Amino acid sequence: MAFGKIPRFSPSFSPREALLSARYLLRDGPDDEIIAKFEREFRSYIGSTHAVMVPSARYGLYLLLQAMGIGAQDEVIVPALTYFAVPAMIPLLGARPVFADVGATSHVLDPAAFEAAITDHTRAVVPTHLFGTPCDMDAIRSIAARHDIQVIEDCAQSTGARYRNIRAGNLGDAAYYTFGLTKNMTTLSGAMITTDDDAVAKKVRTSIQAGGRTPKQKLAKEAATGFAMYVATHPLVYWATVHPAVVLGNKMGQDPIHERFGEAEVRYDHLPPHYAATSQARAAQAAVGLAQINRLESLNGARIRNGRKLDAGLAHVPGLTVPTYPDGAEPIYMSFVVHHARRDALAGALRQRGVDTTVGYMSDCSSNPLFAEFAATCPNAADAFAHLLHLPVHPNLSDKDVAHMIEATRQSCLELG
Repeated sequence: MAFGKIPRFSPSFSPREALLSARYLLRDGPDDEIIAKFEREFRSYIGSTHAVMVPSARYGLYLLLQAMGIGAQDEVIVPALTYFAVPAMIPLLGARPVFADVGATSHVLDPAAFEAAITDHTRAVVPTHLFGTPCDMDAIRSIAARHDIQVIEDCAQSTGARYRNIRAGNLGDAAYYTFGLTKNMTTLSGAMITTDDDAVAKKVRTSIQAGGRTPKQKLAKEAATGFAMYVATHPLVYWATVHPAVVLGNKMGQDPIHERFGEAEVRYDHLPPHYAATSQARAAQAAVGLAQINRLESLNGARIRNGRKLDAGLAHVPGLTVPTYPDGAEPIYMSFVVHHARRDALAGALRQRGVDTTVGYMSDCSSNPLFAEFAATCPNAADAFAHLLHLPVHPNLSDKDVAHMIEATRQSCLELG
């Protein structure tokens, strides 16, 4: 990056894909053929029998739970460190989310905590491959099989990751993904579910087809935002515009980027009606998805190279804890998450050295007031929520950027003691 300024993320959405989306948004042709092609390509990539495009990951989870017959008095185990929308979907079906702790530095579901949380009412578990790191799926599947529990993989941050050479999303009974603008692949908005279960896939598709199409105006706005993100994070622009605003906002106790892409945490009294009303995708989304999936291995490969350099370069920095990965996991480094006792001070010191960071959007849902009636004690999730910090690991970093980031982190940690 120019002038040693490194943005926290840089979108995979390119100008070529912006033009592609515009072309499909302006045409009047049918949507279904290209959507079906994208679904075929995606299921082939994952290795699943079925892939169904859905409007969002949270709605995809809801539809999977519904298709699996999850309802009143049932329990669904979820990792405590997760996005609020995951446990928020479960009570809408009359079921109860049960929180289980994560690994202290892996950040993914701890198999022992999962097993300890099982009761006679447990019907499903949602192992989240958080930050692009696959869970210990051998242990989780073994436990689930012994107790007749359905396994729904949360692949929202792990499209393309592998566990023992098998794609995440092809390791349980079903999975869901999301393709927002900040993810490692995007379709402007929207998501996907995958499964080998014919009946589950049919039920999800029937629910989707009952709704209307995603509004073109919404997708046009997403495309414009994606292109603006591409421009704003370009080396020739970022150093002089966005980075100074981030540093100034940090001094004022604000994070303009976090606020722009953040979402208010809420509990739903009922399923938001627009989920079902605009459940079907558009050709523009599928066209962008097809272009993205052809680049995904290259994009993920760059993330992996950068992540491994950060693993090695930051392994012995005083005061800093780097991530670990379950045996057999092949992470894609959607995020590179470190822990520091003075997390906020470290973030400020890094920004002064040109490295933007974020605390992200995950929270310890087991202690979140939104889910007080389901509260649990999950010390690793609580510690992560208080101390984690995301370092840039996106594909547009150069070797020089990564070296600068490692040295900036070392210097900042030494100053903080």
